Parts: sequence; structure tokens; C-alpha cells
Amino acid sequence: MSKIAIFGGSFDPVHKSHIQIAELALQSFGLKKLIFVIAYTPPHKTKQYATIEDRISMLKLITKNLQKTEINLYEVQKQKVVYSYQTLDYFQKLYPVDEIYMIIGSDSLLDLPTWKNINYLAKCYKFIVAKRPGIKINKNTKYLDRCIFIDKETENISSTEIRKIIKEDYLKVASLLDEKVYNYIIQNRLYK
Repeated sequence: MSKIAIFGGSFDPVHKSHIQIAELALQSFGLKKLIFVIAYTPPHKTKQYATIEDRISMLKLITKNLQKTEINLYEVQKQKVVYSYQTLDYFQKLYPVDEIYMIIGSDSLLDLPTWKNINYLAKCYKFIVAKRPGIKINKNTKYLDRCIFIDKETENISSTEIRKIIKEDYLKVASLLDEKVYNYIIQNRLYK
């Protein structure tokens, strides 16, 4: 049984930590493929800043160089809030003989008890967890038995912080973004 990882998010914008997590997951767990799923309207966020077209374009720029990755627009095509269990069920139907994993950060692991239908989600699927700086996971963390961890801690980069910094100065975010994504943001004057 092959492993397929679903990496969902707003990707508003996609940044170097997203790329690092994808590369580490592919290297660490022998994944058949990693599928980026762009959220149209994430359940826990009230607003997107770049258009869906811009977010897709930025993600396409980084996946060109990432082997075994693809972008899927399942949630975008729904044009409404889609919950993680629905997305994973969709991919399990698409790939019935493969094991479906969801990539999350360690901060999201601590939030799992608040997710819609989490008991069903955790019973049917497993999580690949990216360790984030400053987030402590202990042996009593709920759903820990459903997780495998990426050994290396990922860079502490946040799309929210990137958007705040861009308002002041584009140059200050250059080191946080893939060069092609950075150039795309400047050319399209995003987040100003």
C-alpha cells in the first residue's frame, strides 16, 4: 500500500516553510505523491488576501521543481467551506488502494480536538506532522497515536507575518519566499 499525503492550506502566500515541509515529507516517508489542496474558504479563517487565481499561480511556480507533487482544486471547485474529513474522503475514493495522510503543523496537532468530525477523521486517516519551533507536544497530546513526525524542525515562517511585513517593505520578505513567488508578488503588487 502506497502513501499519499494531502497538504492543504490557504497558501496566501506559499512560502519556504511550505516547500521545506513538502520536501521533508517526500524524503522521510517514501510517499507515492504529495498533493497540495488549496482551500477556497478555510473553516478557521475569515478572509483570503490574494485571489484564488494568484494563490494557484504561486503554488504552480513552486511545484514545477518539486517531484512527486501536484495541485488539486477539489476545495476550490466547491466554492464553499470544505472540511478536512470531506477532502480526505474524496482522495480516499480517488485512490482506494493507497493510504491517505494529511500534513499538518505541530500547532494544528494541538488544535485537532476542535476540528469538525475529528474522531472520524483520526480513525480513518493518519497525520504527517511538521515540527514547528516553540510548539511542545507531550505524550498526552490527543491523537498522537495517529501521527508520524518529520524529524527535522521546520523554519518558523507564517503567511500572516509575510503579509504584514510586505505592507512595510517588499524587500524584507525576499528571504522567506521562493524567488519566483517573490517576483510574482512584486509584479502583481500583492498584499500591499
